[in-house]
Amino acid sequence: MIRFVLTVLCALLLTSCANIPVRTLPKVVVDVTEEQPRQIGKPAPGLDPFNLVQEFVKNAGTPDAARTYLTEEAKPGWKGTGVPTIIQDEFKTVPQAVQEGRDPNKEQVVILTATSIGSLFGDWSFVPQVQSLEYRVIIQRQDGQWRIAEPPNTVLIREADFMKSYRRVNLEFFDPDQRVMIPDPRYVQVEPRQSLYGRVVDLLLGGPSESLKGAVRNQLEGLVLDTNVLQESDGGILINFGKLDKPLEDRQRIAAQLVRSLREVTTSPLRIRTQGLPLVPGHEDWTSNEPGAYDALTALKADLLGLAVVNGRLVSLRDGKPLEGPTGNGTYDVVRAAQSLDGTQLAVVQRVNGGMKLRVGKADGELPEVSLPAAGTLTRPTWLYAGSEEATPNEVWTVADGTLVVRVARTAEGKWEDYPVDASEFTRNGGTITELRLSRDGARVAAVVNGEVRVASVVRNNDAVMLRSGRTLQAGIVKDVVGLDWLDRLTVIAATGLAIRPVVSMSVDGYSYTTYNKTNLTLPVTAVTAAPGRATIVTDGSGMWTTGEAGKVWQYHQYNLGPGSLPFFPG
Repeated sequence: MIRFVLTVLCALLLTSCANIPVRTLPKVVVDVTEEQPRQIGKPAPGLDPFNLVQEFVKNAGTPDAARTYLTEEAKPGWKGTGVPTIIQDEFKTVPQAVQEGRDPNKEQVVILTATSIGSLFGDWSFVPQVQSLEYRVIIQRQDGQWRIAEPPNTVLIREADFMKSYRRVNLEFFDPDQRVMIPDPRYVQVEPRQSLYGRVVDLLLGGPSESLKGAVRNQLEGLVLDTNVLQESDGGILINFGKLDKPLEDRQRIAAQLVRSLREVTTSPLRIRTQGLPLVPGHEDWTSNEPGAYDALTALKADLLGLAVVNGRLVSLRDGKPLEGPTGNGTYDVVRAAQSLDGTQLAVVQRVNGGMKLRVGKADGELPEVSLPAAGTLTRPTWLYAGSEEATPNEVWTVADGTLVVRVARTAEGKWEDYPVDASEFTRNGGTITELRLSRDGARVAAVVNGEVRVASVVRNNDAVMLRSGRTLQAGIVKDVVGLDWLDRLTVIAATGLAIRPVVSMSVDGYSYTTYNKTNLTLPVTAVTAAPGRATIVTDGSGMWTTGEAGKVWQYHQYNLGPGSLPFFPG
């Protein structure tokens, strides 16, 4: 793994560091029961107190091994299997004078200093937090060897060891209306391997992480396992619940959550039972490629290749030509725009004397003006998916003057009315929102707040909507952000004013980020758009560029629309 220090070195040398996965995600291990168990080491004889603490931390990923570095008295009280704090690989151990009256031949004090990346929460989700840590560690002689009598009061694990000992699993829950599925990243210990599947099921039974509470629904809530989750002799994984009183549709949703969550760690079929009988009558085994119907509402249609705002007009990225009607002929002085996921609706920000106006309507006709308070600025609109494949998209968001998040919804009479969104998570203490994007499943928002990327969940309570559990992604590293979009369900991509990392993608929980290759770009980058199954497009000082992967060089877009263009995909 390439460390953050490499990125800094690249900056100092003014070289181009392309596609640097500064913090890569723990990899999915499929059918890990076939792997050999990790060997448990023991302290080397004669370790001095400083190296003893060093080796203790390096073994924290295997608690049984780390426990051998403790005194016999300290072992029972050390919570080695607790949620860990993840630290950078490099840390220091320095001496401190022992208290007067203590024998330095029998007791030593070591100061452990490290920099944290973040911690795992009690629900085993990652919470980013970069800060300096310092611990006073007491070392005592026991049977002629130095051992730790008072370890740090939290489990510290180096990032390199965390990646070996933990695996990310994307649990799946439903949106409140149970139409689409929402991923929830968690981190599970690989060992003991025989109970890995059971740990994933236990997490599902425990519900969504703190960051998604109130934003999603869990069909496994209240269920109890009748037996342990186990792998049978033919490889199938048995999940046997107790008595279950649910209709067929809910049983199918239970299966969907299990199949899509466990496919991160196994390709074996799942035998989902209730009191020994199939959960869904007639359905014995569930494979990793089923069910798949819960992505349809959030998927982009193949023929929607994106649009762009160019000189106040909307232009198609299919052929580089202006759209027909007022959005493309200059009737509206378009500043920013958004296309609904199904392509049938448009929302545009129009420049008028004294400020901005929002217009929303059918893509092939006039766009009625939405009655909003006068605003000096409106961010690029962002659409919620439609309620069904036959329904018309009926909700779009924007931010007025950097502080007022507005949700515009279509009424039963076909009119558009605005409703406030409680965005105090972003705007308190002087927060100014310059970009805001709804995730395509509607469960989260990503925003640029004071130049940094923040993510929060969308919690709906009847007509009241609030942003909750906001967190900053890569604070202090990804800043001066000028453009933002969702690359996929769990990844945000940003364009920045930083020469060292003009385009960056980040995991939604803030654990990892990847710097894109900047070859061919004429800095600064001023806009970015992305979507699943689409090449990423940016605009720089010379025009529009496209790439399919972070490590590849940028290629001129076939319809280069100039340095001022603002490309966008549906959403």
